[in-house]
Amino acid sequence: MDYERPNVETIKCVVVGDNAVGKTRLICARACNTTLNQYQLLATHVPTVWAIDQYRVCQEVLERSRDVVDEVSVSLRLWDTFGDHHKDRRFAYGRSDVVVLCFSIANPNSLHHVKTMWHMEIKHFCPRTPVILVGCQLDLRYADLEAVNRARRPLARPIKPGDILPPESGREVAKELGISYYETSVFDQFGIKDIFDNAIRAALISRRHLQFWKSHLRKVQKPLLQAPFLPPKAPPPLIKIPECVINNGEGPGLLLDSPLCADVMFILQDHIHIFAHKIYLSTSSSKFYDLFQMDFSDESQCLVVTERHARDSLLRTLSLDTEEDVAVLPNLSPCSLRASKSDGTLKMMSFSGKHRRTKLSLASWSKAFYSIHKESVTNPVTGSPAHMTVVKMDYSIQLGPFSAVLRFLYTGELDEEERDLMKIAQIAEVLEVFDLRMMVENIMNHEGFMNQEITKAFHVRKSNRIKECLNKNTFTDVTFRLEDGTINAHRPLLISSCDWMAAVFGGSFMESANNEVSFPGTSRVCMQAVLEYLYTNQLCPMAELDPMELTALANRLCLPRLTALTEHYAVSELVKASKDGQDIDGEVLTYLELAQVGLLEQDIDGEVLTCLELAQVGLLEQDIDR
Repeated sequence: MDYERPNVETIKCVVVGDNAVGKTRLICARACNTTLNQYQLLATHVPTVWAIDQYRVCQEVLERSRDVVDEVSVSLRLWDTFGDHHKDRRFAYGRSDVVVLCFSIANPNSLHHVKTMWHMEIKHFCPRTPVILVGCQLDLRYADLEAVNRARRPLARPIKPGDILPPESGREVAKELGISYYETSVFDQFGIKDIFDNAIRAALISRRHLQFWKSHLRKVQKPLLQAPFLPPKAPPPLIKIPECVINNGEGPGLLLDSPLCADVMFILQDHIHIFAHKIYLSTSSSKFYDLFQMDFSDESQCLVVTERHARDSLLRTLSLDTEEDVAVLPNLSPCSLRASKSDGTLKMMSFSGKHRRTKLSLASWSKAFYSIHKESVTNPVTGSPAHMTVVKMDYSIQLGPFSAVLRFLYTGELDEEERDLMKIAQIAEVLEVFDLRMMVENIMNHEGFMNQEITKAFHVRKSNRIKECLNKNTFTDVTFRLEDGTINAHRPLLISSCDWMAAVFGGSFMESANNEVSFPGTSRVCMQAVLEYLYTNQLCPMAELDPMELTALANRLCLPRLTALTEHYAVSELVKASKDGQDIDGEVLTYLELAQVGLLEQDIDGEVLTCLELAQVGLLEQDIDR
């Protein structure tokens, strides 16, 4: 036996406290090295006691009881007690060397009972025995109490945030009683060794006063201070990114109905005028892209002939077969998005008289178009003249079906209640808008649910083409002058995707009539990111992009979703840089300052928590290095 071995001090440690504060689990963690998961800790409490005869029947428990503290070999014997068997506890106190008095950090009443009952009882039965005060269930101080309460038994008293005791409460009681104070968590395996090592020290110091001749007890120290508990790293605050609101039926659709900045006019049946925008038509239909990329300004490259009116347009059917002689092909831009399937040839026509202008005949190139030319046209919204491309459609093209086709090219949607579905399909076939033709076919086959996937694919292709037009400066009609250069953009896309831009270009501001707009203090990379977001609803980060500058510009343009995306990107970059060992403290504090003054879109508490978390991690790592 241990007490028969020379220079081995046997320590009897009695553990007391209220019911359900964690006494038995603390003893099992020390004596048996037991670890518990959260489910076991939150299970229904059943009063138990750890039997002292475990040291006799279990060799492993006996081996774990042996320890060396301050060069003194000891054998720690732990005595468990019931919290409510008052008559039986007096036998446990007999010949005790140290008493560990436990309370629960999540139960203020258990700490109150320390002063009103437990300490008085200990002093009554063993007045000279040293006492150690222990706060159990430390992990609940940093736990998600809502999740804890959901996991507990239904009739259990819920733990409220006000029930969690701060460390100062335990220290004040310990100071008042003149004893040492420690905290522990069986779940996190924190403080278990500290508690019992210092309990052994308190017992050995008390024994040294009585057995002063034992020289091996001279090196025993007083109970040491406990190292602070490092809370588990909380999950980072969730950055809420507003959902992408697809305003295809609002922005582009309204722009079609109220054609601000229109640069195309379609003439139907010689008297109906429809205004549209090249960028929307060209990115939705490669037929329109090829049409608007034609170069018919140089008359020397085309054969000029006199328009013939002998054929009656009313006799033309929807098949639009042409029998006219052909001349030469006009020059097409080499950077077309997709070659048109039409391979007909084109010819130029000239008018005699006072208002002489050159037209390009399209009858042999496409069955839907008759001619195309440029002229100054009065915008129906602003009332100001503008240089537009005028396209005369074949006489058989009717207003209703053609308007439905245009609305699809703008929004990617088709109303299932449309009456002239067959005519819409015929126009879509001639204009090579095959997505629309498939949607009409699905509706006629009562399979309209399949059109959702077609619409999604349509928008993906359209976004890619719009981005390509931005990169190649195709169909641009406005220039932004920035700090380090210029960048071209498209007014229709800006108006339909940003209220700020709609007010600038569609209101009474002077920028609405200018082809160049100045953006002081903005870099080209930052404006490029904003334009790509407005065009595609996605943030495409670049290596040179400054998230702080982009955040400021997004706030300036009233784009909350872009602000949230930029903040998410900035936090991701900071976390990545921190993992790579880079110093991020300066940037984190700058973002913290922006968050505190309200320049960031996120909820102020969440953003400040994110910045503070990154700052604390960085400062803690510096302290550890020092």
